[in-house]
Amino acid sequence: MKSPLRYQVTEADCGKTSFVNALMYLYEREEIPPQVVDYVTRVTGDCNLGVNGYMRGTSAHSLAFMAAWCNDYLVKSGFPIRCQALSGDEVIAKDGSPLIEGLKTGAVAVCGCLVGVDHYVLMVGLEGNDVLVFDPYYEPWPPKTFKVPERGVSWVGDKPFSHNRIISREVLNDPESTGYSLFAVSGRDAVLIWRDKGSLA
Repeated sequence: MKSPLRYQVTEADCGKTSFVNALMYLYEREEIPPQVVDYVTRVTGDCNLGVNGYMRGTSAHSLAFMAAWCNDYLVKSGFPIRCQALSGDEVIAKDGSPLIEGLKTGAVAVCGCLVGVDHYVLMVGLEGNDVLVFDPYYEPWPPKTFKVPERGVSWVGDKPFSHNRIISREVLNDPESTGYSLFAVSGRDAVLIWRDKGSLA
């Protein structure tokens, strides 16, 4: 059995929530090792450490480290997961890009974007020229905290196990947009996550 995807509980845990949501989307609840969720929670809050670091969330470095850890966990435990960290020009919503080709092959993507501030969301698939996205920041629609484009972003309220936004590639690829642009202030980064062939397949 699967559980509905989660919303973040603070202003700064979008990265760790999106990574856990990736696991919840790809695996049945009883398949997910508790130690993997615990490790994600500990590793992906790295920007919250230190006197001046609170409320800054997850770094691209910690997500890339988490991807490498999952690949190692596959080798050591047989848990069927495979990850690939992406950065820079690899993080663009165009055919042929690692991001889009990964989604076409069944991966999900924990992806950085700009929604007024740097933010992480989960991409779960494609629908024509649009990307299906779960944004872990709960807010009634239309959002009052952050401005999103009038066109190219749709709210979805009846897909709690997969997505709550449908976003056009044009919006994602627009460096001038402040609503779901892949051009985050801290740079472009993402992690692709596949349910790999393994002992649970």
